[in-house]
Amino acid sequence: MKSILILLFSCFASVALMAKEVTVIKGYAPKYIGKQVEIYQTADYISMTQVRIASATVEADSTFTCSFFLKETQKLTVVSNNNKGTIICEPGGSYEIFMPDRNPYDPYRPAGNLIELTFFNMDSTNINYKVLQFNQWTDQFIATYYTKNNTDGPFFSQRLDTFKLILQDYYKADTLNTYFNYHRRFTIAKIDDLRFLGSRNQYEKYDFYIKNTPVVYESEAYMEYIKHYYDKFMPRVNMNTNNKVYLALLKSSPTLIMRALASEYTMQHNFKLREMMMIKILSESFYDKEYPQTNILTVLDSLQKKSAFEGNRIIAENIYKRLTELTAGGKAPDFTVVDNGTVHDLQKYKGKFLYVFFVKPGTPEINKQLDLLVPIFHRYSKNIQFLMVIRDDGTSKPDELKTMKAAYPWESVVVGSNHSILTNYQIVTYPIYILIDPIGYVVAAPALGPLPNGQYETIDQTFFKINKAIEEGASDGR
Repeated sequence: MKSILILLFSCFASVALMAKEVTVIKGYAPKYIGKQVEIYQTADYISMTQVRIASATVEADSTFTCSFFLKETQKLTVVSNNNKGTIICEPGGSYEIFMPDRNPYDPYRPAGNLIELTFFNMDSTNINYKVLQFNQWTDQFIATYYTKNNTDGPFFSQRLDTFKLILQDYYKADTLNTYFNYHRRFTIAKIDDLRFLGSRNQYEKYDFYIKNTPVVYESEAYMEYIKHYYDKFMPRVNMNTNNKVYLALLKSSPTLIMRALASEYTMQHNFKLREMMMIKILSESFYDKEYPQTNILTVLDSLQKKSAFEGNRIIAENIYKRLTELTAGGKAPDFTVVDNGTVHDLQKYKGKFLYVFFVKPGTPEINKQLDLLVPIFHRYSKNIQFLMVIRDDGTSKPDELKTMKAAYPWESVVVGSNHSILTNYQIVTYPIYILIDPIGYVVAAPALGPLPNGQYETIDQTFFKINKAIEEGASDGR
């Protein structure tokens, strides 16, 4: 009997697994041979947290294949060698792409250079084809009709109404794809946000686009419109509602805040949306001196555990992490890295400033930046500790990693691409620099690097001030 039950359980498990269709991205990337290609999913469009869901190494023949499960149609990001392009994938879909190198005339961007993926074997039923075609039409419409000379009259309004009817007629038979329906609707809503005579006011837009529309967390177009509509919401509401929200926050009560927000018309009709916007409002108010940060964190902590909506729990959790883990003045996430038998953690570096920087071999300009950091290290290493964390994604040879560690005078450790330190410090792009104070609190994240920023500032200036303060304190006997 026991063996029969085990067999039945195995059969049910197999059926459940088969019900989840595998999504596949096959690609050609001749400029990335030997490099890691990673697929990232946006966990939520409020915190914009990115989660890696698949990876593969580009083979010698320039091909790669990534397979993963998707619950809903989503826009994903394909990343390699600090270059990234986007693709929309449906559950069970199969996609074939070409991944080009970045434009040689584009400057290197630490946050990643955008590239345009090329699609093979893409017919008119492909969600990427539909979205690209629709975007091209709307972009062309705006470029043709939204000009300085005609936005002040009825001309643009009439043309927009006609354009909407043309689109409605063209897509009248294409209503089954929820993602594309939302993309069309809220791309048009975005055009409606342009200022022109005869445009809808805020309440009319709410009634037409938002009031009776369910929340769709996976739709980028919907979420971007909602974020824009409720942007900087608290300064726009009446004083009475504002005071109610503030008093409810002082009591750290999500229930009272929700009741207070319900007095605003555009928050009355959709409880899920109201709670999601409450999370957004709290995140925007976190750095406002009038709002108590501890109370905001208490409310977010409650929501990430007790919200009735999974999507809102995810948003609250990610916002909470963003506000606490790498906030200047916040506690630095603890870490433990064992490298050649030596344990590296926050306790080891306690008592001095710690400058920890994350690098990946093969990243453009990384050697240039590290070479510039060497003289800075020699100037300030008496009072400031340096730790280089090298990410090994499996494509580097052991000798290359050893050579990289030995080439520089500071402490270095090697971690795998799934190591918790990369997750806890939210490392997505490389190089990233973080400065932690002697008692384990974040000074800057990201911190300045050895290359000048837009204001011609480098980490050298920060270290000079720290060093001067330490030495002056020592000379005073403190």
